[in-house]
Amino acid sequence: MIEWVGVAIGGMFGACTRFFITNQINARFKKSFPVATFLINITGAFLLGYVYAAARPNNLVDYWLRSAIGIGFIGAYTTFSTWMFESATLRDRRAVKTMVAYLLASLVVGLFGAWVGSRL
Repeated sequence: MIEWVGVAIGGMFGACTRFFITNQINARFKKSFPVATFLINITGAFLLGYVYAAARPNNLVDYWLRSAIGIGFIGAYTTFSTWMFESATLRDRRAVKTMVAYLLASLVVGLFGAWVGSRL
């Protein structure tokens, strides 16, 4: 039961953090490239890599806390659906080069972020 409560609380904080950061970034950058979702997904990949590496056996992170942070907070903080929707919107606006750059950069930098996080 503690795991379910941890995931729910983590999800609430992850969603609120994402909402706050998205608003802050969107207020500072023009909308031609989805900077907010890109940065959120990259930092989320890094954090998830870090959390799961820290939670390996013989480490000090309990399973319920790993679930609360990894599934709850980071799961709500990052978003695949927004990444896909923004990519489709770029396609609809005929910004195909930007769309391809966004998709590829998200994949490459996201994988790198998860790798760096897991190595720390």
